Amino acid sequence: MKTLLPLLALTSGCFWVTTKSEGETLRKDVKGLDARLVTKEKALDENIQQLQKVLDDSSKLLKRNSADLGADVDQLRADVRTANGLVTAVNNGVNELKASLAKSEARIDALEQRLAQIESGKPTANSSPDDLWKLGSTAFEAARYNDAIEIFKRLTSSFPTHERADDAAYFRGQSYTNLKDWEKAIGAYQSLVDKYPDSSLADDGLYFASLAAQNLKNCTEARAYLGVVKTKYGGKSNVLKQASDLDAAIKKDQKNKAKCSS
Repeated sequence: MKTLLPLLALTSGCFWVTTKSEGETLRKDVKGLDARLVTKEKALDENIQQLQKVLDDSSKLLKRNSADLGADVDQLRADVRTANGLVTAVNNGVNELKASLAKSEARIDALEQRLAQIESGKPTANSSPDDLWKLGSTAFEAARYNDAIEIFKRLTSSFPTHERADDAAYFRGQSYTNLKDWEKAIGAYQSLVDKYPDSSLADDGLYFASLAAQNLKNCTEARAYLGVVKTKYGGKSNVLKQASDLDAAIKKDQKNKAKCSS
């Protein structure tokens, strides 16, 4: 037993020594762990702070971008409205230009037609009464009497109330007179008197109808026309004296069968 106790004591001492050493080591490890934990926690806090800062900055940026985006959208809408207005204005301008162009083209066509009829001396389907009068007068002055007859006839038939219609009727008769077509000349002058009895040329027409009848040796008919000049137009007539002189001459020739057949 004496031997065992010292052994037990020795053994017990060794266990304590070992356990104490391990405890110190463990405490060192714990302290090291605590220190590392503190370091990690500090680093984590710093990371969290940095993350929070990033989040805050991101939020601010997002808000600012949203505001900027809203402003951009508003500006875009304003630009679209302005663009729409410009498009409308351009369309209106284009439509006005088209209308103006159409009028100009129509005017050019009309001018080309007038130029063509002036160059040809003949009317077109769209000739106005003024155009017909000018063309007829030009033909008459150029001694193109057949052309003048047709043009003046068209004026009187297509535009019977035009201010030049009675003139056209008279110069139609004059054209026949110059062609010595006495029968048609009389018809033209009679038409003048019938349609335009108040014309300043009506008495002239009767006088020339009398001359045409005289050339046909129809002296009675010739004097009848002259009688109307005297009775209807009288002192208002500018051919009254010529009519009186012609009537006297025809009256004198009525007994001459070579000059008067009726």
